[in-house]
Amino acid sequence: MSEKVEDRIKELEERLANTIPNKHTMRSINFIKAQLAKLREELITIVSSKKGGGGGFGVKKSGDAQVAFIGFPSVGKSSLLNLLTEDKTHSKVAAYEFTTLTAIPGMFYIEKANIQLIDLPGIILGAAAGKGRGKEVLGTVRSAELILIIICFKEDGSINFSDLDIIRKELNDAGIRLNKKPPRIQIKTRTKGGIHFTYKGKQVMTTDDVKSLMNDLKIRNAGVYFADPMTTPDDLIDYIMGNRIYTKEFVVINKSDLMNSPISNKEISDKIGHNHWVMISAKNKENIDSLRHNIFNELDLIRIYLKPPKQKTDMENPIIMHHGDTIETLCNKIHKRFVKDYRYALVWGKSAKHPGQKFTNLDHTIEDGDIISIYLKR
Repeated sequence: MSEKVEDRIKELEERLANTIPNKHTMRSINFIKAQLAKLREELITIVSSKKGGGGGFGVKKSGDAQVAFIGFPSVGKSSLLNLLTEDKTHSKVAAYEFTTLTAIPGMFYIEKANIQLIDLPGIILGAAAGKGRGKEVLGTVRSAELILIIICFKEDGSINFSDLDIIRKELNDAGIRLNKKPPRIQIKTRTKGGIHFTYKGKQVMTTDDVKSLMNDLKIRNAGVYFADPMTTPDDLIDYIMGNRIYTKEFVVINKSDLMNSPISNKEISDKIGHNHWVMISAKNKENIDSLRHNIFNELDLIRIYLKPPKQKTDMENPIIMHHGDTIETLCNKIHKRFVKDYRYALVWGKSAKHPGQKFTNLDHTIEDGDIISIYLKR
């Protein structure tokens, strides 16, 4: 059954690649994209329902954040994990492919935060279709807050950027959206009246485009609203299909010891598409500390210091949170009763207008370095 679905996906991908985008072909292109989205969801369901299916490797999430390593076999993921965790994890290392056969978790400590790293088996072509333990690899990746894509220099001294394109496609086919925010779309289904489309700002889709695509996805009657300008057909498909994961990528270029001629940072950034990358040599232990700090920064972590009422601030054991978190998030992390019995909080730091500012609401956004006293109902 899965083979038939894979064949159909391949056929539609070829049709899509051979269709030149213009105003006359956009409706056909959107139809193909809708069909592909449904078939990929169907394929994931088929693969997950097979014996031994289920999603990931069952790695229990721990620490303040989880980071997944993903890359082709023998790019140096296991060596890198051992270096980052100061050899406490002992992920098996060997000079042949497919050494890692399951997910291996490790932990490293930086800036008062405990970061869990997951070394995953080398991804192969067809991972999104469940080949080569791809289902388990991608299932684990979906729970990570940051994805480290590992590529490396080749023996001829060039960087293997083609691996990056393949991995990104595999992740995209598995419903993982890198470096994107969820589309701000509202859809209210109705019993009649067809499709009513409203929007904010300039759009790439016309009302007819939206109606056609909604019908292709079996939604005949609904109110559709785009809150962001330039919302794409892919955004609309993602919103309707659901089950999409939006996360960040950071690219690690390993084996810099094989580099035989200089390459500029701009050239690398242009090839990757952004400047969120670092070049390292796991073999020579070069730039490992820089990678540690990059991981911390990419995770957008902040440190919050608690000051129990009428006591000194605990400056040794901060609570690690994320940028954008609120007092409510902090209370939930301490204990759920802190939300239920919350009276007010006193805040010292960047998020307060003055030292010891009082907040009776839970929705105040906290900042790195804030000192907070939480008062509960008696």
